Amino acid sequence: MIKPAALAATLLGVGGCGPPATEARFDSANPAAKMYAIEEAARTLDTSSTAGIVEQLDSDDPAVRMLAIEALKLLHGKTYGYRHYDPVYLRRAAIKRWVEAVESATLPVTSNSGTSHNSNG
Repeated sequence: MIKPAALAATLLGVGGCGPPATEARFDSANPAAKMYAIEEAARTLDTSSTAGIVEQLDSDDPAVRMLAIEALKLLHGKTYGYRHYDPVYLRRAAIKRWVEAVESATLPVTSNSGTSHNSNG
């Protein structure tokens, strides 16, 4: 399990070399812009970006996939069995679980203190 401090170090490294915030978009063709958008969402604990981050789990770029799952773990405390290095068929099965959780609004939200609570209230 990756500790929050390790994720923060990874995210800070991306944030320092990323494109300007105006280029930070999940739909960018530039992997660095996608990574910057993921980093921004994780840094600000923006759970409204979850769907955009989940889309990045299917990226061709393993760095984008790794950062996306680490951000989702930070925001929601779950992986749904997703590992960025798994074969595509295993990743897609886990992505399907993520999509179902997003669509059903059953994702827990992890607070700054590291505790989880259900986003349904």
